[in-house]
Amino acid sequence: MSEAFEAYIAELKTLDLDELQSFYGELAMEELTAVLQRFYQEAGSYHQRLVNAIEIQNVLEIIRVSHSLKSMAALTGAQQYSALCLWIERFMRQDELDDLMELATYLPALWQQLEHAIQQNLRSVGTPH
Repeated sequence: MSEAFEAYIAELKTLDLDELQSFYGELAMEELTAVLQRFYQEAGSYHQRLVNAIEIQNVLEIIRVSHSLKSMAALTGAQQYSALCLWIERFMRQDELDDLMELATYLPALWQQLEHAIQQNLRSVGTPH
């Protein structure tokens, strides 16, 4: 399963600002910065909620939070992270806890990569995160 997931996300970007712009329309740098900062704060909180829900194996919370994160990430252009949340949500809806635990091992690395990409974009416009 991990090979299939890795092959799937290899085709996706960590953060695609073109995707974000296509959803919101052409944004000025200040607006783009505000969207990235808001996503970073909100998604960070949801990310922690997902990690906690997985640790205690709270199926309903995992489904709820992964669904929300999937959408937030997709709208912001966080393709890899959105894909991970999609897969987590699917496996939980199918009650496949073993696959979930394997997917959960990707959460820290993909979040860290996304965090780095967001911080890099914020620095490029001169805004501290």
